[in-house]
Amino acid sequence: MDGIVEHPLLTSDEMAAEAWAAMGQHDTDAALRLWQRLRQHFPERPEGYICPVQVLWQAGRLDEAEAVAKEAGAHFPDDPEMFVQYAWIAMLRQRWAEALDWWAKARARLPERPDTYIWAARALWQSGRLDEAKAMADAGVVRFPHNIDAQAECGWVAVAQHNWDEALRRWTIVAEHRPDRADGHIGAIRAMRMLGRTKEAESLAQATLERFPDNGDVIVEHVWTAVAREDWPEAASRLKAARDKLQDTGRFEDSLGWAEYRLRSELATGPEAAPAVVSGAKPAADRDISTAELMLAFESIGERCDFGAVQRKYGVEPLGLLRFGASKYDALLAALADRFAAIGSVEDTGFELYNGEIILIMKKYGLVFHTFVDQNELATEEKRDRFRQQQRRRLSFLRDKLIADLEEPEKIYVYSSDERVSDADVSRLFGALRVYGPNTLLYLRPATKTHPEGTVEPMGDGLYVGYFDRLVDFVGGSQPSFELWRQLCERTYRLARTS
Repeated sequence: MDGIVEHPLLTSDEMAAEAWAAMGQHDTDAALRLWQRLRQHFPERPEGYICPVQVLWQAGRLDEAEAVAKEAGAHFPDDPEMFVQYAWIAMLRQRWAEALDWWAKARARLPERPDTYIWAARALWQSGRLDEAKAMADAGVVRFPHNIDAQAECGWVAVAQHNWDEALRRWTIVAEHRPDRADGHIGAIRAMRMLGRTKEAESLAQATLERFPDNGDVIVEHVWTAVAREDWPEAASRLKAARDKLQDTGRFEDSLGWAEYRLRSELATGPEAAPAVVSGAKPAADRDISTAELMLAFESIGERCDFGAVQRKYGVEPLGLLRFGASKYDALLAALADRFAAIGSVEDTGFELYNGEIILIMKKYGLVFHTFVDQNELATEEKRDRFRQQQRRRLSFLRDKLIADLEEPEKIYVYSSDERVSDADVSRLFGALRVYGPNTLLYLRPATKTHPEGTVEPMGDGLYVGYFDRLVDFVGGSQPSFELWRQLCERTYRLARTS
């Protein structure tokens, strides 16, 4: 019988070592084959079932990972390593509540594993539970005081909380203890910028770029430090270099789109230009601006896409959260009161189809946004997943940009409605904007016998009411009255800069 039965030439430990080596080399096919060999010869060893799950999710093959995890879980339902694999799949699916449940189970069985604290903190702040995230991250540092990943996660939580002093402290610890890690330097640069310590941020950015010349995040911060110092020629040079190096156009737009817009605006207007502000320093009354500059002085906050189309007609494409969105009156008030906090989160962002276009639905506030992407452009699940992630990043970026703009007013906001036309409606929206700072509002409502189309009248400091024809039916092929909108903007602008 000994001559008939085939015995493995390697021990189970030797087989496992070969499989681990293939995983270390990121050789997915070899790792799967070697773990399968271990599973066949030594079915009692859980790694043969559990490790292929990790191989698959690390390769981005999440559907297969879930299927293999189901089989592995049937064989080893109480193995804490299975809890970790389930948690990672949930993290990559951005199912934060599910991930937290699995991390809690893993933490109970594996109390000496730092990752059960670190990634639970990540799931908490990604889902907006910032106080809980801070408590979890702090607990990780207390339990593992020498673990740099735990310190870094505290840095990320501080960033999510916009606690820039704490962020700088944590990222400095990371950079000092692990100077070979780029994230510590990057986090410290960003925190310095946010604290207004622009000279220090510039110095650190230069040194970090020398150390990590091809790191995309370092390149991005290098641009932003020039923007923070308002060194526009240098910002232009760095933006060009960044565009050449960052081949992913989506990443460039997400990371540097607003910087590029600010640069275009500054270089277009020059040092003598007049910003569209009503409070503070007024634009020069003796200078006319071009139509493009005029369009950039305004930003749409709803109700629909009309003003976004007007800006496009006159050759400008500014970034704006609500530029191509539907923001009904009550939904907009709720979002303003909440500082748009839910925007960009996985739980709040829905993806639906309308005439073949993928539309974003913000569930909490009832806001709806165009993506201008046809479903046929996303033929695979990988492309769809990447698109969803990119759209959520874009929403978060535009949300933060809108909040920053509202808190440092430099624009005239435009809201147009066919339905909410009372003075009380106008005053409520204006009050919601003024919570953020001395903002200016042009509120458009349908013309009347006493207020013909094109009329603009002031209703108070920073508040103007204009009269237009209607919101248009884009689906039916209609277009806004472009010249009328231009006249409304011009009249409002002139009133604002002479008030």
